Amino acid sequence: MKKTERLSKIKRMRTWGNWSMVIGLLLMYTGYAFFAGYLDFIPLLGPLLKGSHIFMTLLLIIGFLLTMASTVLFMISGMVSTSAPQVSCPSCQKVTKMLGKDDACMFCGQPLRLEDEQPQNQT
Repeated sequence: MKKTERLSKIKRMRTWGNWSMVIGLLLMYTGYAFFAGYLDFIPLLGPLLKGSHIFMTLLLIIGFLLTMASTVLFMISGMVSTSAPQVSCPSCQKVTKMLGKDDACMFCGQPLRLEDEQPQNQT
């Protein structure tokens, strides 16, 4: 897959959702690992945070909120994706969905523009 400079808006929302899910889960596991003493080998922090209920609770709450935020992002991107108009990409000839008037192809990253139909003047 080639590197593109531009991502489609739906793909960008899904990427934010994925990253917030991963970061939230890592924060929750890190909070529990410090509390249980699995990370005692880290100088200064390991022994200080071992058994700390406050630190574990803080990381669990932040991780849970990030996980719920990613769920909301996935729900929003799914709802928006169902009502987005489908257009054919001129570069790769695949059908892609557009949000707004300016977007990019979901497959090749080609910038796309949705133009309004101009009414014809009859004189």
